[in-house]
Amino acid sequence: MENPPSDPARQDAAQAAAASPQDGEMRPALSLSELLDLLVRSGRLGPDQKGEIASRETTLKSQVLKDRVGSLRSQAAARYDVAPAEIVASARVPDPERPGRSIDEDAIAECLAQAAGLEYAKVDPLRIDNELVTKTFSRPFARRHAVLPVGVGEGGLRLAVTDPFDAALRHTLEDLLPQRFEMVVAAKRDLIEVIDRVYGFRSSVSAASESLGPGGTSGAMAPFVELRSNEELSGGNDEHIVAAVDYLLNYAFDQRASDIHLEPRNEDAVIRFRIDGILHDIENLPHSVHAAVTSRIKVLAQMDIAERRRPQDGRIKTFRAEREVELRVSSLMTAFGEKIVIRVFDPSVLLTELEHLGFGPSERERYEQWITAPSGLVLVTGPTGSGKTTTLYSTLRYLSGSEINLMTVEDPIEMVDPRFCQVQVQKQVDVTFASALRAILRQDPDVIMVGEIRDVETANMAVQAALTGHLVFSTVHTRDAAGAVTRLVELGVERFLLSSVLRGVVAQRLVRCICPHCAVEGFLSAAQVDALRLKVSLERRDRLRVRYGEGCADCRHTGLYGRTGVFEMLDVGRRIRGLINEGAGADGIAQAARIEGMESLRDAAIRKLAEGSTPYEEVARLAADAT
Repeated sequence: MENPPSDPARQDAAQAAAASPQDGEMRPALSLSELLDLLVRSGRLGPDQKGEIASRETTLKSQVLKDRVGSLRSQAAARYDVAPAEIVASARVPDPERPGRSIDEDAIAECLAQAAGLEYAKVDPLRIDNELVTKTFSRPFARRHAVLPVGVGEGGLRLAVTDPFDAALRHTLEDLLPQRFEMVVAAKRDLIEVIDRVYGFRSSVSAASESLGPGGTSGAMAPFVELRSNEELSGGNDEHIVAAVDYLLNYAFDQRASDIHLEPRNEDAVIRFRIDGILHDIENLPHSVHAAVTSRIKVLAQMDIAERRRPQDGRIKTFRAEREVELRVSSLMTAFGEKIVIRVFDPSVLLTELEHLGFGPSERERYEQWITAPSGLVLVTGPTGSGKTTTLYSTLRYLSGSEINLMTVEDPIEMVDPRFCQVQVQKQVDVTFASALRAILRQDPDVIMVGEIRDVETANMAVQAALTGHLVFSTVHTRDAAGAVTRLVELGVERFLLSSVLRGVVAQRLVRCICPHCAVEGFLSAAQVDALRLKVSLERRDRLRVRYGEGCADCRHTGLYGRTGVFEMLDVGRRIRGLINEGAGADGIAQAARIEGMESLRDAAIRKLAEGSTPYEEVARLAADAT
């Protein structure tokens, strides 16, 4: 099972780390000094860096406890055993083998695996077999020893551990497990997170299922929700449904989920997360627990738990990593029960900087010219999920300041921000987009954002606001930038008014990015060149260099990590204004704009392919959608 290291330096390190105090005596867990010696022998650390870390051991240990459990004086801190790898990782020493990154727990685990002749494993929480985990070890044992079953291989049960030289743990596992096993090495941080999530969520669901039986609900009204950490939840809690929902939301935040789906099915219910635009199955729930979890979420969102037939909407506000996060909750009765979808509005995403939205240098310069104008109308268009809200909120953040009265009217308010004066549409009391906009004009605004132009009254009010010296932003649901012009005309806006106030239109889509940790270079095939309708000479058809992701632990072996925007920007200059006044259609406006330099969505995506930002598959998907 264990092959000797081929690298002499790593072999020396392995022998030094594995040496017993006395021959024949059981080898204890790796100490900090032994780990530092191993890292020095392997070339990961220098002697001076080793001495500095050793001298700061107490301070670094306190830092780890604060990061892991929050308080140094809590019971959780007393129970938490800080590993040497955590101490070294907290020092944030630059990693010579990975420029721009520090020596973290993953790097240390990889080094330990190479020294021991074992496989390094990056634990992917979405690929863990939860049943295998809970049936193999008890939660206290798994957490105390930081050991986790991660699958079954040719050598038997695959166990992820943090210290491959801990002979005492190996001996304990041999006595405990009836089947053969093989060890792989992983970071303790990853193992503890999975252990807390799997055992905590599963135990909460099981306890809730036993107590609820075929039905039942739980929860209490809470306008603001303070989620407990997994460490706090692991201390024991009789409120099983409350704990299960806290585990679920914490896990969704950890995995960068943008949406959480709780879907009832014929036999049970499934929980799914949308990550980077793709849905992943996470857990299955009994129907009784699904009903209770649904009720708990509705209570937190201040929805009517007694009403299940009628669709409802609600909101939850909480904190995550010292920042406020808002969740928008939607319920809908389906054939097998009530479905809940939670959309996560993280301010670090919604309020990003303009340079991080995906604009190229020329695109950003043009966009900043539009949004810094003293007055006018700027439109953002695209289908649902294309990033319009992120673009608008980021724009408002860019413009906000103490000297600016910035007001919005939205349905719903995606995220509350104290820098904006935000108005919620409430049709039951006749607060519509148009009526709210009419009232906002009497509030001395400088910048106005209208969530969406849906009807003729709102369209005309937005144009009138721009005509009277205000800068107005809004969205329209059209496929391309030129279509937004004809859409407003169809809604009844006079052409001469529209041409005089419209500054520009941004049509956008989202594409997934190539993972920066596993990106490699390659070439487009002839079939791919033809599919994108690229005009290249025959001798260059097989020499178009692009990048793609090979797949690694950071991107869950997909080769993709995160998303970025692709933009089509219609600048309304003299020629476009003339075409609008003449009654030209969307095709004529788009053709004239391309002559003046507008890049279509398809061309913008191909440019990002050439720049190495996104892979061919994403460009092909966008090109098909934008056609």
